[in-house]
Amino acid sequence: MAMMGSFPKQPGETLPVDIDYSAVIAGRTVDSLTPTVTTPVGLTKVSEQVSGNVLQLYLSGGTAGQTYKWTISTAIVIGGRTTVVEDEFITLVEEV
Repeated sequence: MAMMGSFPKQPGETLPVDIDYSAVIAGRTVDSLTPTVTTPVGLTKVSEQVSGNVLQLYLSGGTAGQTYKWTISTAIVIGGRTTVVEDEFITLVEEV
């Protein structure tokens, strides 16, 4: 997959970010989907949940004017074969 873009938030907000793996899975039956999330210093991963083909992260914190890069490495097992997908996205923290 790769760079997913950027997501703005204010320092006091807690917001979800969804990562959809449907394109990789392509209708096949998934044995397991295991994400490893690298949380940047200064932000907090409040929660992480996999539902079907989607990983949902809830993010909080950050300092206004700062940019943070998240990295997610996800192992997807289909039919006993493992595919590893790496994604990145940027969180832009802005006080409005």
